[in-house]
Amino acid sequence: MATITLLSMPSPIFLSKPISKTPFSIPKSPFHPFPSKKPSSSHLRVTAPANQDLILTSSGNEEEPAAVRDNESGGEDDDSRFTWRDHWYPVSLVEDLDRSLPTPFQLLGRDIVLWFDKGSSQWVAFDDKCPHRLAPLSEGRIDENGDLQCSYHGWSFNGCGSCTRIPQAASEGPEARAVKSKRACAITLPTMVSQGLLFVWPDENGWERANASKPPMLPDDFEKPEFATVSIQRDLYYGYDTLMENVSDPSHIEFAHHKVTGRRDRARPLPFKVESSGPWGFGGSNEGNPRITAKFVAPCYALNKIEIDTKLPIVGDQKWVIWICSFNIPMAPGKTRSIVCSARNFFQFSVPGSAWWQLVPRWFEHWTSNKVYDGDMIVLQGQEKFFLSKTTGASGDINESYTKITFTPTQADRLVLAFRNWLRRHGNGQPEWFGVTTQEPLPSMVLSKREMLDRFEQHTNKCSSCKRGYELFQTWQKLLIGATVVFAATTGIPGEIQWRVTLALLAVVSAGLAYTLHELQKNFVFVDYVHAKID
Repeated sequence: MATITLLSMPSPIFLSKPISKTPFSIPKSPFHPFPSKKPSSSHLRVTAPANQDLILTSSGNEEEPAAVRDNESGGEDDDSRFTWRDHWYPVSLVEDLDRSLPTPFQLLGRDIVLWFDKGSSQWVAFDDKCPHRLAPLSEGRIDENGDLQCSYHGWSFNGCGSCTRIPQAASEGPEARAVKSKRACAITLPTMVSQGLLFVWPDENGWERANASKPPMLPDDFEKPEFATVSIQRDLYYGYDTLMENVSDPSHIEFAHHKVTGRRDRARPLPFKVESSGPWGFGGSNEGNPRITAKFVAPCYALNKIEIDTKLPIVGDQKWVIWICSFNIPMAPGKTRSIVCSARNFFQFSVPGSAWWQLVPRWFEHWTSNKVYDGDMIVLQGQEKFFLSKTTGASGDINESYTKITFTPTQADRLVLAFRNWLRRHGNGQPEWFGVTTQEPLPSMVLSKREMLDRFEQHTNKCSSCKRGYELFQTWQKLLIGATVVFAATTGIPGEIQWRVTLALLAVVSAGLAYTLHELQKNFVFVDYVHAKID
């Protein structure tokens, strides 16, 4: 039987809702990575923000490795240059957003707030600051009219960003007219819902470009009934480049994720070939079984298709297909959100789903997925610390000297080198952050292992399924502890010995179940990961 090799994101990780997407292929033109098919489930916010006039009408000296140098496009005109702010970025799985609360997020170092406008039945993104005295709108609430209300002085804003109420303003005169001033409007950003994801365009002046652009799409296999799908998102305390390098590297799976999605004794050569590259990203594949086809679509989308030819008893020859599609969103220097959507056409019963026979809860699948994140976490923290020590101030670019400070002699590292080459040539070495980047230490330089592996803050508190599961575990623990106390307290009351023994046994069972739940609940919060202890 063929070896099953999965990539560096949680496996299997799958979406739970119908999805619209385009076929997976290396684009013929390097400057047009997205097919022209319009996502059927997408819609762009059609009303321009109140503070804009535009109205939209539709929803060192070492020679560079040849593996990276080949297939690079020649001279580039202005239209081919990569611009970080001219792209759709997925910021969250829609099923993990709470419609009743504003949600803070960082995108390219810009603080934004996400909230659901009941009036238009659409998700909205504002700059996370009230125009009054710059208090964070994410600390506000959805008021009785369905508007976003600032918690500092009560100013309210509708989905277009227009101010709808200033409680302190007089009913007549200049103060009464202040509510209609452009200066009273919140800064709005284009948003789109597609494939179960909320996308945001990071430039408030980019409404026309956003309207003419489509988000990156998931493969068509995600819609087919024979594929089971699931999804997960987690905020990671290391940089965008560190995460993108990681997801471009399938050869680490057998060691970093031993007995989770790989096995050390299955490690083998992976002769990758970069087949195309340019400002849009790059693509490549290997030959053999399994066959891995990979594509990076700038700025943050990585697709990996694993095809496995295998033979099973009774059913005979099978062709297993696994998709691992990851969005790696640069939130701020040293902080990245990972959103992973995966699909597979085998063992569908073992993953969450809507069918009656799919009994595995989504939160249970996330326990395994978080093991994968944890397996990488401390390794990548150490790697990033070293890379940061090799850069000099804000102008330092690790991509310029990457092949000097690392030793990458095998073809398995070709996609990693391709990403570092893309980031150097087209990405200006790092994302284009909003505001001024400070010289404060990045999270990976100062956080402890416990903080780096904090599942609760990075995932559970932001996942609708795991948050409910965590609360359910807490409720049952309290009930079982209460039952233990009651059973233990009443053990001496009955006169018959058999009743006393029964009550004592019930107390022991309740206490045992409460302890078991206490231990299992750690999967929502923190589980130490020590590679040396995994035999």
